[in-house]
Formats: sequence, C-alpha cells, structure tokens
Amino acid sequence: MPKLALNAVVGETDNTILPNNGQYIRVGTLPFFKYDNIADVSLHEYIAALERLRLVPSERAMDLLIIACTMYGADTRIDRESYAEDSWTRMIDLYIPVSDPEFWDSQRPIMKKIFRFLTGDIWDLNFRARANPGQSIAPRGNRRGGLMPYQTDTVCLFSGGMDSLIGAIDLLSNGIRPLLLGHAKSADVTTYQHNCFEAIKDGFPNLQPTFVYSFVRIPKGNLFDSEDHTERGRSFLFLTLGSICASALQPQSRLIVPENGMISLNIPLTPLRVGSHSTRTTHPHYFSMMQELFDNMNLGVVIQNPYQFKTKGQMLAECRNNNLVANTESMSCSHPVARWQGERPGHCGYCVPCIIRQAAFRGAGIRDNTHYRRNIFSAGGLDITRVEGADVLAFKYLIEKVRRNPAFLTAAIRTTGPLGDDVDAFVNVYRAALSEVEALVAPLILV
Repeated sequence: MPKLALNAVVGETDNTILPNNGQYIRVGTLPFFKYDNIADVSLHEYIAALERLRLVPSERAMDLLIIACTMYGADTRIDRESYAEDSWTRMIDLYIPVSDPEFWDSQRPIMKKIFRFLTGDIWDLNFRARANPGQSIAPRGNRRGGLMPYQTDTVCLFSGGMDSLIGAIDLLSNGIRPLLLGHAKSADVTTYQHNCFEAIKDGFPNLQPTFVYSFVRIPKGNLFDSEDHTERGRSFLFLTLGSICASALQPQSRLIVPENGMISLNIPLTPLRVGSHSTRTTHPHYFSMMQELFDNMNLGVVIQNPYQFKTKGQMLAECRNNNLVANTESMSCSHPVARWQGERPGHCGYCVPCIIRQAAFRGAGIRDNTHYRRNIFSAGGLDITRVEGADVLAFKYLIEKVRRNPAFLTAAIRTTGPLGDDVDAFVNVYRAALSEVEALVAPLILV
C-alpha cells in the first residue's frame, strides 16, 4: 500500500527536511509561524482572539494545535482515490515538532487509535523537539486592551448549525454564559455562524456571550497536489480549538459539543455506506478517547454532549426558545455550496442532515422557514438514480429493515464503535429519531 508523509515545521528557524529513503511515495512540508504569509497554516485570527481575551494556554495545549492542524492538513490534502489502493484507506506518517517530545511519545498509542477511528486511515506519529528549544508559541495576552468580559468555565462549539444554536440558547437560558467557538476553513459557513451569533446577542441582551471565530486554512503548496473532501479529521481540529480555549478559562472547565443522538451515532443507512457516509465526528467512543487524551495532558477540560440521548426534534421542541431557532438562518446541509447552480450556499433539501432537519421541525410541530434548493415534496417524485433521491431511498431502506427485524438496530449501533455493555439508551434515541424521519419520508414518491 502506498505510504505518504507530512512534515510540520514550526518557526522561522525550523528548516528540518524529512529524508525520503524510498519508503514514501510523496513527502509534504507544512509550515507554521515561518513565513508570515499564505504559505503558512493560517492561525492568526485564532491566536489574535486568544490574545485579545487574554487567554493563555500551555505550550502543551499549543502542541496539540500543531498536531491537529498537521493531521487535518494530511486529511484534506491527500486524495483517497489517488493515494489509497482501495480508494479509501490511506497510510500516513506525521512528523511534528513539539515542546515535550517525551510526553507526546507516550501519547502515540491513544492518538493513533483516535485518528484511525475518526478517519479510517492508518497513521503513525513521530515527534521531535522544536528547532528552537526555548521557543514559545502560546499567546501571552494583549496587555494594551481586551479582556474576557465575564468569568465562565464553559466553551460551546458553535458551528452555525441548528444543534449548536440550540445548545447555546439552552445554556444562556439557564444563566450560563459560555464562550462560543466557531471554526471555518472557507467563507461558506461563516455567514451562518455570524447569523446565529447575532441572533443570540439579540435574544439575550443581558447575557451576551463572546464569540471566537477560528479561521484555519491549510496551504496547498509543497503538499500532495490533491484535495480530499471527506474531512473525517475536521472534528479533531474543532475539539482541539475548543479545548485550548477551555483550558485557559478555569482550572476545571467543560467543552460542550451539542449534537443530536442520531447524527452522533450515524450508523450506515445501507451496507454500501460504511465509508464516507458514516462519519464518527461526535461518536461517544471518540469523545471517550479524546477525554483520555485531555486528561493525560492535564488540560482540566471535560467534554459533554447534553443531547446524546435526544433526537433533533426533541432538541427543538424542548429548546428554551425554539421560536428563536425557527427564525434564525442556521446551516445543517452536508453540501451547502451551490456555485454551479448560481446560488449562494444554502440547504439542498435532500441530503441526510437536511432530511433530519425537516423531520425535526415536523416532529416538533414548528414551522420550518428554511429555504431548500430542492423541495422533496414537489410533484413528480424523487429520482433514485440521482443524488436527490439517494438519501431518501437509504432512509426508507433502513426503516423497512428495522421494521422487519427490530434487533437489527441494536446490532447496527454496536458496529459503529464501542459503547459499553448496555446500549438500550442509544437504541431508544435512534429508534425515536428514525420515527421522526419516517413521518417525513413515508409519503414521498420515488421514481
């Protein structure tokens, strides 16, 4: 199987060249804080936000940021079809300079498990000391201005999606003022994050939270002349960005990741959807491994998903201000970009997240004001030979499969990853979510 390597370099003096003795078909170099231009991984907005809020993470936390960006760079710049013999599983070695190589060597086993579980690839990690042993990349705070305007022990991931909007609203409704953390690699979802944040500010004028916008772009030069759009590793970067903020708030803080139980488990809807359609970005087993890593790092951060056993419809119905949710333009779509159709980013209407979103509004009995590019209820039905009908067909397949064999759902949920001996709560939430979807798709005509 072809093997690739990505070498991170940190700082102006890091000129480490990774020798290729024939074991790699390609070797890439990923610079951090080296050129002060677009050739670097773009972290300036995130670092500036930390400085402005006088959040001072540890060097170990910043090591994790370099690791996460390097992993994310490899994940998004190594095309599976070009560099994997089975068009899916890649073999990738990462070479990363850190402040404490001995500590990070001790974390190689857990990190390899995390990366393997999250992306489906085979990874190895190799750590070395930074080129400048005394170098510090952690922000020290901007003494000339800026300060966290309030004390909090809570960071809430804020993607611009409906679940994260509900999560923020529920926290604020309970008098908890979180630090909101958004991430983007391009402008496609930025508008929705800012829409949701403005709605939050208007809805809670006396408890306005702070929003950290983390724009992280991976340069294309000196890498692998390719791109991969499955982005299975993005969650590791997102959780890292949030955990760094949380670690700098209080000695003990929490990182809230709002996600409904159906998407969290994300079982394959059909036997052919075990690959790119079955992401594990918020799976409970992934979170447990991330928690182990955070504990080993002494970050003082606990990961929580308050909605693990809630359907999206239940989240919406029980939200402390679901009217605010319904009237705020959030983003759920798995492929919101529609430039080829001459439209701005928006909801397609027929992908799995769009179907679950529509089912949630229907299940909660709340009017759905979302504009969908394709009305799945329009006359003429959905063509199952085209993408517009594929996910509806997949849901219908799973619904019928579970109806004929109720025990199948338990088995399918267990195949997503370790969940302990008792999976009844996971089965119950998925069954309830599937009922919400069935109420939506049952009358749909497929042609």
